[in-house]
Amino acid sequence: MPVQGLVKLRRHLFGWQGTTMNTPVAAKRAYPFTGVPSVDLQWTDPEVDAGSIDPTAPPYRLAGDFTASLDDPALKYNNLPLMLGAALAETVAPTTTGTSELWHWAPASLTVEPRDVFTYEFGDDVVTDWYQLSDGLLETLEITGSRDPDGPLTASMSWRFGSAASTGSTDSPVTGTVPTPGLAVALNDIMVYLKDGAIYIASDPDDLDTSQITDALHAFTLRITNTYDLKRYANGEQTFNVDAYALSDRMIELECRWAKTDDTVGTGSESDAWFSDDSVNRYIQMIFTSTAEADTAIPYSWQFTAPMRYYTREEDAIGGNTIIVLTAHAFYDSEDLEEVFDTDVVNTIDETAI
Repeated sequence: MPVQGLVKLRRHLFGWQGTTMNTPVAAKRAYPFTGVPSVDLQWTDPEVDAGSIDPTAPPYRLAGDFTASLDDPALKYNNLPLMLGAALAETVAPTTTGTSELWHWAPASLTVEPRDVFTYEFGDDVVTDWYQLSDGLLETLEITGSRDPDGPLTASMSWRFGSAASTGSTDSPVTGTVPTPGLAVALNDIMVYLKDGAIYIASDPDDLDTSQITDALHAFTLRITNTYDLKRYANGEQTFNVDAYALSDRMIELECRWAKTDDTVGTGSESDAWFSDDSVNRYIQMIFTSTAEADTAIPYSWQFTAPMRYYTREEDAIGGNTIIVLTAHAFYDSEDLEEVFDTDVVNTIDETAI
């Protein structure tokens, strides 16, 4: 009999719960991710005098710490709704045109919005040892693209979950059937390539259409970091589950690796905006437009726009050329954009498939 438990047979399945906590759902989609969850039940030894230099009294459990560090080595347009919905704001059903779907997120800054949560199923060929983690949100999402080497964008995700169950647990059994049957990684999803991307920077958002910076961007990383306050209430539910999340802080930043051109260094450049006595407001937009169509004459695409201010500059090199690394932080613009971040995705999956 062959040995069970093969790394190549691991799978990552997700299902969108909406904004309802403590209601695990069946997975809707299989994702080509790498990584594993960390399920720490927080077993703790009591501080007691027991007449022994070794532990004697039984340990007790605390609220668990359930996380997963996952990577997507080739980002697909159809994978973006999972990531952006978990990282930014409540997902609104996309607008359908033929076979294409237009998704939109614009997280609020002045109010605390409901957050999307997700159920995650992870395991391998040993189906008696699968995890079902629910109430998942992204603490950190990083999307990176580089022309050296060229290839699709990549994504790194740090997930946090509010509850954990297992197909091998008596006291914490799964809800429904895990793994969800009939799910396989899509074979022909369209990738997001940096070669299909363009960056625009302006002093006024109305000027973005005519403010493309060319022959300068080597690489970028978009980083969204959320800080959550986990709430647990004494409701007689007899579980360790998280009852609610409070988003206490958010940071959205864009790190760009630039060649030295008139746009990036020298008087009037982006570096000049960084090396200023007072912070300078910049409006930054990136647009990715695929050569593949989601519907006739409607290409797959992703774009985001944010008001930003530069915080750091670093020196680096690519090959034999020096480059600069400028990092900007998004801010709530109460005058022009009246938002902190705005993003659209055009793909071919709707809300029933994430």
